[in-house]
Amino acid sequence: MPARFLLFDADYTLLDFPQDMARAFQAMYDACFAAQKPCDETLLACYHACNDRAWARFERGECTKQELYISRFVEFLSKTGLTGDPAAVNECYFTALAQTGTPYPGAQELLATLAPSHELYMITNGNVVSQMPRLKNAGLAGFFREVFVSEAVGAGKPDKRYFDYVAAHIPGFTPEKAVVIGDSPASDIQGAMNAGLKSIWYDPPGAWTNSRPAPAYTWRAENYGDILELLRHV
Repeated sequence: MPARFLLFDADYTLLDFPQDMARAFQAMYDACFAAQKPCDETLLACYHACNDRAWARFERGECTKQELYISRFVEFLSKTGLTGDPAAVNECYFTALAQTGTPYPGAQELLATLAPSHELYMITNGNVVSQMPRLKNAGLAGFFREVFVSEAVGAGKPDKRYFDYVAAHIPGFTPEKAVVIGDSPASDIQGAMNAGLKSIWYDPPGAWTNSRPAPAYTWRAENYGDILELLRHV
């Protein structure tokens, strides 16, 4: 049965989150911590590790989204010796992140090719404050019929409740005609499995460095050309 509904992840799939995060982190650091010590790459690496651990807890269902946001900065402050209000730092970071929006090369062309023949929807665990501005800044927002941000939904990937909400809010949605497209085995591919949906695991060479096997994806794509070729036959 031909695919009709394409459910795209945002960060690491269409948006260059590492680049956007680095820019937002620098702006946040300048505003909140510059008077305490100069910023350097070790501080960014420390935040990146704290952020990854917080997201892993969220994807395992061990914390809420708000707890995720605050806990990463609580840990960051603890490990670096910096002082500040984690909630205020988080707000500053999201304000800065909303000013970014870097698409991967070819992302606009991919969506422009697919939009005439498919219904495109965004499924993202990103933040309500920053995600829509980033999509607009990247020139991608107009390709999507709707953007489902986990905070607004009340559940996030890979929770089946998130995908149930998405399905209920897409007119005429049928699981047989839907494909989830994303980079994260833990949220996108596991989420597709939980919801009984087909998936394309977007896995550029070198992206998957985890020793654990990825969840059972339907198809795997190393680049946008692979995605287009797969969808021609789905």
